[in-house]
Amino acid sequence: MGTHQFFHVDRWKQLTEGQIIQLNERGLSRFGSIYWDAIKQKPFNEMTDAEQRESMLEQIKQEPEFNLYTSRMQAFFGANTLADAKRFYEKVEPKQPHPVPIYEVFASRYWSLDMNWLDYSTEHAQRVRNLRSYWYAALSNHNPETGARKPPLVEVLMALPVTIGKVVEWV
Repeated sequence: MGTHQFFHVDRWKQLTEGQIIQLNERGLSRFGSIYWDAIKQKPFNEMTDAEQRESMLEQIKQEPEFNLYTSRMQAFFGANTLADAKRFYEKVEPKQPHPVPIYEVFASRYWSLDMNWLDYSTEHAQRVRNLRSYWYAALSNHNPETGARKPPLVEVLMALPVTIGKVVEWV
């Protein structure tokens, strides 16, 4: 399988050119390390909204039709294009008070998934349907059905390891 180029906004300035990002000693990514203990140990009703979302995504990912995906707990996230990376930077909070680099990233295994589905917080059953739409790689073109429509915001879920390339821009 070939290696493909993507882009990642390094909001916390923790990456370096040539770095290889791998799973840690617990088999988790940096992202997974943030959520894993909470989603495995806390009662669901005591989790934050983000912890609940990641817990539900992990449960749904266990369904047979999604077993080829890597876990979000073992992934690195990026964008297909430099323009999409800039859109992510504009969307994600908190904003940094200083310029941050956008790196090129190289990965062999990846999936492009519309992260808008993750933001549609509604009653539980609808939220589960929305999170399944994320794993189905459905685009959120006509959602929500009421209110302002958001254009799809596709993130690239990359299986580790990935290689960090050069800084391509600062935002």
